[in-house]
Amino acid sequence: MPRRPMSARNTGELLQDLSLAAIMRYLPPEDVKKALADTRTYSVRQRLLPSEVVAYLVVMLGLYSDASVRENLRILMEPLRRKFGAKTLGVPTGAAITKARRRLGAAPLMDLFEALAKPVATPKTPGAFYRGFRVVAVDGTAVDIQDTDANRACFGIHANQHGPVGYPQVKAVIMTECGSRIPLGCVYGGGDVYEPGLFDALVPQLTKDMLLLADRAYYDFARWQACAKRAGALLWRVKNNLNLPPISILEDGSYLAEIRPSHKLTKSGKSIKGEVCVVRVMEYCPLFADGTQGEQVRLMTTLLDARQAPAEELCNLFTRRWETESGFDEFKTHLRGPQRVLRSQVPELVEQELYGFLLAYTVVRLTMTEAARHQRCPPRELSFIHTVRVIRRRIAFPPDDQIR
Repeated sequence: MPRRPMSARNTGELLQDLSLAAIMRYLPPEDVKKALADTRTYSVRQRLLPSEVVAYLVVMLGLYSDASVRENLRILMEPLRRKFGAKTLGVPTGAAITKARRRLGAAPLMDLFEALAKPVATPKTPGAFYRGFRVVAVDGTAVDIQDTDANRACFGIHANQHGPVGYPQVKAVIMTECGSRIPLGCVYGGGDVYEPGLFDALVPQLTKDMLLLADRAYYDFARWQACAKRAGALLWRVKNNLNLPPISILEDGSYLAEIRPSHKLTKSGKSIKGEVCVVRVMEYCPLFADGTQGEQVRLMTTLLDARQAPAEELCNLFTRRWETESGFDEFKTHLRGPQRVLRSQVPELVEQELYGFLLAYTVVRLTMTEAARHQRCPPRELSFIHTVRVIRRRIAFPPDDQIR
C-alpha cells in the first residue's frame, strides 16, 4: 500500500523543526550531559571533539549511513558551533575521530536509548491498543558488521563444511510498540547466540498494561510463565506439533488446553515437575488475496474468555506482529541502506554504532508519530522514506532560528 508523505500544508510547523534542533528535542543536551556524567565519559579537558559532540555525531552516522564519518561531522559543524558556544570547530582526521569515539564508548548511547525507548501511543492511536492493553511485539534480526579479527573474536562468524562464510553478525532482539513502531528495548549478542535467550533479558520490561505478541521460536513453558507474570496478556504463535489436547471447546471455535513443562526444563531446574497452566488455543489457515490457503497457524493466549476476546479478533490482532518486521525493514533497508555493513572495526564501536542507529530510528519514528497526530492518521500510514529525507534535508540546511 502506498504510504502518505508528510504534508507541509498540514504539518508546516513540525517540518520547520525538522533540523538538528529536532534531534535535540528528543535528545536534549541536558540528557546527553547526564548520560555522559552517569557513565563517567564526560570530557574533563577542553577537546576539539567534546563528548557531547561525539554523541550527536554517532546518531548522525545512523541518519547518514552512506556518508563518511568526517562528512557527517561537517554536516554537524555549523549548528554545533553556535549550540555549544565554540567559535571554531575544525574537522579532525579520521584517526582522531575514531579515538574520540573510543573515549566515548557505547555506555552513554545505551543510556540515551533506554531513556528514549518509551511507549508513546495513546488509546486514540489506531492499532496501538486492544481492549485496554498496549500491543507490543518481540522479534529478532541480524546485522552484518566489518570482517575484522576483533569483530570475529567477539561476535563469531558463520561457518559450514567449507569453512567461514559471510560477514560476522550482531544478533539483536527488539521489543516494539506496534502502534508507533517505537523500539522499547534491545538486547544483542554474537551471530550464533540463542535468540530466545536474548529475549529473556527483555522480560523484566513487560508491564501489566501490555499484550505481548511473539512467534513460535520464543515458546517454552518457563518463558511463557515468566512473561505471563509480568505482562497483562500474551498472544503467541506455537508449533503445530506441540501437544495441546482440548479440555473444553468454546463457542467461537477456540478451545482450552493445558500446557506442562518439558522433561528438559524440569531437569534443568527452570520449571517444577507437575506444573500446569491453562491456555486458550486458536487454529486457522490464512486465506491469501490470490485465493490460496496458507499453512495452519496455531495461536495460544492467556485471554481465556471467548466473549471478551473473540478468536477472530485475536487472529486479526496477531497480524500486528508484522509491525516489528516492517520496523526491521525500515531500520536495515531504508535507514542503514540495503546490504550495507556497519562501518566500525572493533566491538566497542560496533555496539556504539548499533545504539546510534537505534537512536536515529527512534527519532525518526517519534517525528512520524508527532506528524501523524497533526494529520490525524496512524503513524504507520506515513512514509518512512519521505520522513528520513525530510530530516536529512533539514539537518543539512537548518533554519538559523532553530540553532540559537
